Amino acid sequence: PASIIAAILERPTPSISDVAPATLDRVLKRCLEKDREKRWQTARDLNAALELVTQTGVESAVPAPSPEHHEWRKLDRAGLMTIVALASGLAIALWAPWRSPPPAERPLLQFSVDLGPNSLAGPRTTAVLSPDGTRVVFPSRDQDGRTRFSIRQLNQPKATPLPGTENATDPFFSPDGQWIGFFTDNKMKKIAAGGGEVATLCAVEQGRGASWSEDGNIIAALSTGGGLYRVPQAGGTPHALTNPTDKGETHHRWPQVLPGGKLAIFTTNTAASAWDGANIALLSLQTGQWKIVQRGGYFGRYLASGHLVYIHQGVLFGVPFDPVRGEVQGTPLPLLEEVAAHRFSGSGHIDFSQTGMLVYLSGKSSGTYPVVWLDESGKTQPLLSTLANYFTPRLSPDGKRLAFAVGSDGSAGLDIVIYDIQRDNTTKITLAGLNTRPVWTPDGKHIVYVTETGAGNYLMWMRSDGAGEPQRLIQTKEGLEPYSFSPDGKRLAYSAISPETSGDLWMLPLDLSDADHPKAGKAELLLRTPATEINPAFSPDGRWMAYQSGAAGGTTEIYVQPFPGPGGNWQVSSGGGRLPVWSRDGRELLYGTPDGYIMSAAYTTKGVSFAREKVRRWSNQQIQQTGIRNFDLSPDGKRVVVFPLPPTSGATNPSVHVTFLLNYFDELRRRMPSR
Repeated sequence: PASIIAAILERPTPSISDVAPATLDRVLKRCLEKDREKRWQTARDLNAALELVTQTGVESAVPAPSPEHHEWRKLDRAGLMTIVALASGLAIALWAPWRSPPPAERPLLQFSVDLGPNSLAGPRTTAVLSPDGTRVVFPSRDQDGRTRFSIRQLNQPKATPLPGTENATDPFFSPDGQWIGFFTDNKMKKIAAGGGEVATLCAVEQGRGASWSEDGNIIAALSTGGGLYRVPQAGGTPHALTNPTDKGETHHRWPQVLPGGKLAIFTTNTAASAWDGANIALLSLQTGQWKIVQRGGYFGRYLASGHLVYIHQGVLFGVPFDPVRGEVQGTPLPLLEEVAAHRFSGSGHIDFSQTGMLVYLSGKSSGTYPVVWLDESGKTQPLLSTLANYFTPRLSPDGKRLAFAVGSDGSAGLDIVIYDIQRDNTTKITLAGLNTRPVWTPDGKHIVYVTETGAGNYLMWMRSDGAGEPQRLIQTKEGLEPYSFSPDGKRLAYSAISPETSGDLWMLPLDLSDADHPKAGKAELLLRTPATEINPAFSPDGRWMAYQSGAAGGTTEIYVQPFPGPGGNWQVSSGGGRLPVWSRDGRELLYGTPDGYIMSAAYTTKGVSFAREKVRRWSNQQIQQTGIRNFDLSPDGKRVVVFPLPPTSGATNPSVHVTFLLNYFDELRRRMPSR
């Protein structure tokens, strides 16, 4: 059993000093040393030690006769030799089958562990190890179908639920293993590893990884786009550490603080998806300076063996790495195949302890799901049953077609696809590259979308039937996202990343005298504040603009203001809101929550005054969280197109099995010696 293996490898040898002389106890312990270099090297050495025990006198080592000790007093050298031979034989029996050839100090051991009948695979990370390698935290399901964390001692057969971690994701341990941090409900929180009250550390838009430093700070990615932040372990205001746009990047994620607390590894990318083309960077936590140290991978981790590992196309690669010089030393080698990963969020289902233990979930790149209709009662109906990496679903104005971005495991790109719902057929309108965020023109004849490249981001215009060639509207160095057309189709509202304010709202005028070859006018700034504004949405009558806004590292909310203004500003959501969608009848404004629910706010307007009524949950059914737009409302307002959560009950969701590799650092030193 895994618990026995872990005890043999990790626990200290038990003492027999309560029933035997201390000299014999020391001899036995040396027979059972875990490091073979510290064990007796020859039978001659062991014989000499036993001679010393008998010469010193066993009887003198025992303070006084007693019933439990008198048998030891009768032992001579031959009896001692028999006892020690048994201990030596046990050590040989336990270790001999696993010995690996030099130069590895300890052999690599592999075994599979069933995390239990209620265990679940996490959306981005699954099993996370404590620094000392004695415990593992993973998502599980309670009797009511809710997800929360469970923690399991590796020498125990069952896990213990952690109440207060409902809907939590991406756990991480404190350096001493006493606390577990996590993301939930638009916040980063922590809980004692043994359970107890949950403490809130800071507000979060959408967490994408965190690492706890020895100096009492947490380095975290608090949104799907932007840089890294430093957050005090007691909670407080996040302080920005990195600005991706300094070097033409847009996304920093999945940090790992190195031992000593002065450096961190993280993943950086120019796009919100397709992380196989991302890079691994090294950050100085003292100066804030960072540089790319390995290209073409994600979810980088530095190991105490002196190696950098990362994931590319579902394979774990490794290379010797000098963190002081900030340089890799040699050519990366493939280490493990079919490591479950999420290349559209840059995460991996793999973790390491400081003791050299590795745990991972095997499988191919995850993040695939169907597309379904969802109504207010929570009932779903299949729309696209084929599993794929779908993004940004947008229904045509008549509701008969669905535009979306889709990726495949065999490619780092994304294509824009139009699905004809009545005819049940699809048409690709892009053939190569990284294309996403489609938006329909009001007449349904054209699509606007974004093409992301290393040289910049392009806003493209294309016929929705796929005919003709795409037309370039504008180009930016930073990220941009089209979101909504004015009712007459002559203005496009979009958001763009700004080095100063992270996100601003813009308006692009369009000359549509030749609809297949439109001419873009000069972009007009709509809204710029110290906060991040994104996702601007025109109301059906064009008189109001809804948008998403939040301070750096803070909770994002939905706001409404008159268009083009002037006028007031009204907050619609409470407790977090994103992705505003107006109903076509002009009566409701829908938006998403950080935990995957769709909310509805009825409203009335009079002149330049906006009044929202009580917000209600549109449906009790949670949906898949992809980081970017994940639902759209049908023209009749009766159902939405969504990406559903994975099933959570019955035979469709068996328990999760993970693989443990012990002494993995020794294996890396053997395969890739450091200079």
